[in-house]
Parts: sequence; C-alpha cells; structure tokens
Amino acid sequence: MSLQNSNELANVREVICVALNYIGHVEEREDEFDKAPYKEPPKTPVLFIKPHNTITYDDCNVLYPDDVPGVQSGPSLAIVIGKKACRVTETEAMDYIQGYTIFNDFSLPEKSYFRPAITSKCYDSFGALGPVIVNKENIEDPHNLEIKTIVNGEVRQEAHTDELVWSIPALIEFITSFKTLYPGEVIATGFPAGRIDLVVGDEVNIEIESIGCLSNKLVSEKEFYGV
Repeated sequence: MSLQNSNELANVREVICVALNYIGHVEEREDEFDKAPYKEPPKTPVLFIKPHNTITYDDCNVLYPDDVPGVQSGPSLAIVIGKKACRVTETEAMDYIQGYTIFNDFSLPEKSYFRPAITSKCYDSFGALGPVIVNKENIEDPHNLEIKTIVNGEVRQEAHTDELVWSIPALIEFITSFKTLYPGEVIATGFPAGRIDLVVGDEVNIEIESIGCLSNKLVSEKEFYGV
C-alpha cells in the first residue's frame, strides 16, 4: 500500500466538514426538518469548518473542557485534495483527489445540524486527523469502506461509506462552485448517526477499512494545558 508521510498532514490549516451526509443521520434528525425556520430538509450539502486550533493528530490527547454538557466523537472518511480545484464538475472531481485519511469531529452535543455552532465545534484539539494519507490509487472504491468507532477496546459504532447522501464527486463539485481548493486541503465527507458520549480518560479509535486507525485519548483541561 502506498502511503504519504503523516508529516504532510501537519500543514493542514482547517478541515471542511459536511454535516447530515449519512442516510441514517438524516433519518435520525428528520423530525427537526419540519420545524421553523427551515420547514424542509436541506437541498444542498451542509458545511462547517474546523479551524486550525482544532487540528490535532494520531496518538495525541484531546481536550475534555471543564463545565460542558458532554463531548462526542464523529468519525469520517476524509479527502485530501491533490491539485488546485475550481469550478470542478462531478465527472472530473476524482481526478483532484490525492488520497484519503481519517477525521474525528469531536464536538459538544449539537442542538442544530443546519448551523453547527462554533462554540460546540471549535475547542482546541476537537479535530483529530490521520494517521496517514493513503493514495487514491490504493482505494478501489471510497464509497465502499467500513468505519468503526472503538472506545476503550469496545466497538461502539459501525457505519459504511455507501450510506453517504452526497457522493464524494458531488461534494467536490459543490464546494468548488464557490471556493477554490488547494493541494493539501481536507474535506471530511460526513458523520454517521448515533454520536457516542465520551468521558475523561476514554481511548477513542476510529478504524476505516484500507486506511488504518486514528487514536486519541480524552483528557481534562488541567492535563491538556498543563496548568
């Protein structure tokens, strides 16, 4: 298997994330779609950004902030862009991918999936990425990969990328319709239903078939900041 050194991920400044992109997740939240102010399901991908302060890596500690209602994990297959992409069509979109990695969207429990809150998503270390980039040639079909969330050695969540609402080419076409993507930029393709509640001390492993395992431990503010 051809891998890119994980040092390449050290240059990632942000991750573009797609919410509500698993069929089960949409079904889980569908009662909210009939309520004001939206009154209907989203007609395009719902996006949010994990900024630079959130980005961390494999085998690194993740902050469990003091005095929050909880922290949850959100596993995702992530795309790494290989060349400048602007106004890319769905039919050519796969040509712009360098490879794939794993992303874990740590978050406080969310109240709205239409407008993910910066105060829930953007704590330091809340965007774990890695462990490596697997070249796209080594992934026969990115829409046919098994995903597992394992907490303290116990499988707590299983999903499959064939459940994506918006395909990878459709996501690239949509995002590049308004934003130029540059080599090394990352898109997290979506998060399955059934977010898992975590506590301080939990070891969280995200396994994606043919890519590997992203491992992180939840620690207190005192341990994380060393104060």
